[in-house]
Amino acid sequence: MKGRVAVKGQVAEWKSEEVDSLRDMIKSSPVVGVVDLQNIPAKQLQNIREELRGKVTFRMSKNNLMKIALEKTEKEQLKDHINAGAAFIFSNENPFRIYKLLQKSKAPAPAKPGDVAKADIVISQGSTGLPPGPLVSELQSLGVPAKIDKGTISIERDTVFVKHGETISKKVSEILSQLKIEPMEVGADLAAAYEEGLIFKRNVLSIDDVETRNNIIKAFTKALALSFDRRIFTKESVKLLIQQATIKSKSLAIGANIVSPETIGPIMSKSVAQALSLSRLLNGAALDDELKNKLNVVQSAAPAEKKVTEKKVEETKDDKDKDGDAGLEGLGALFG
Repeated sequence: MKGRVAVKGQVAEWKSEEVDSLRDMIKSSPVVGVVDLQNIPAKQLQNIREELRGKVTFRMSKNNLMKIALEKTEKEQLKDHINAGAAFIFSNENPFRIYKLLQKSKAPAPAKPGDVAKADIVISQGSTGLPPGPLVSELQSLGVPAKIDKGTISIERDTVFVKHGETISKKVSEILSQLKIEPMEVGADLAAAYEEGLIFKRNVLSIDDVETRNNIIKAFTKALALSFDRRIFTKESVKLLIQQATIKSKSLAIGANIVSPETIGPIMSKSVAQALSLSRLLNGAALDDELKNKLNVVQSAAPAEKKVTEKKVEETKDDKDKDGDAGLEGLGALFG
């Protein structure tokens, strides 16, 4: 018998080369993911590749060879996510960014029999643009309020045609096709991604980043308030605690008449105020002209000072409100 004879246990050369190539790509890429490309038309896959060129590299191969290649690297855990239609993606982008890019690249597609609705499929109110025909009775039999209006089939009100999670039948698929409703999405689904020793699964990658950001800001604010209240020194709370301690120590020093460059002014002002207050209790004959003049000036200035003080209190309230808003914006910038 002429020709090449297969030897039991011998691995084809092309398989070894494929595994080595995959292994090298897996090792050299900071982020490696496994995507599901099953049931994606060739044209759609080409469009996805073009759209993500320079950001994500796709590499398809046989499942068993992909698993063997992973076993030769530190990213072996990814092999648990390799199923029919799987492919590798390689990127410098973080996994969450990759997930969003892949989601954004998805395109609407018609529903096929056996598909499961990922959300409620609604037939909207109004004209369908289709001429009268059997479709009217078919829609009515399925609970859709259809009628003939001005020569076309019209829907009387928005109607949930298929509920989330329901399997789409052949008849429903045909009706959706006639109505030009494409309720499905076609695109690459990121099953899992590896970065810096961690595996990020789909349920983690799909989190709402806006909600998560807001939750982090709330948690940070509460933690900062707690550390401030309990006098727990952290990088964030130490500045606030020092400011509070400075204010309290200065107030205490002024009350105890402890003189320092920071307290000399307030203490002198307090002493003058106390002296003038005592002088009011004395008989007018006991006061000299200078002291009488000072008392007159203080008494005449009191109403004006009261108005100025009230105005400053109002301004302070406004400033606090603005500071509160600015603080939230600052936290937003910190986590944004």
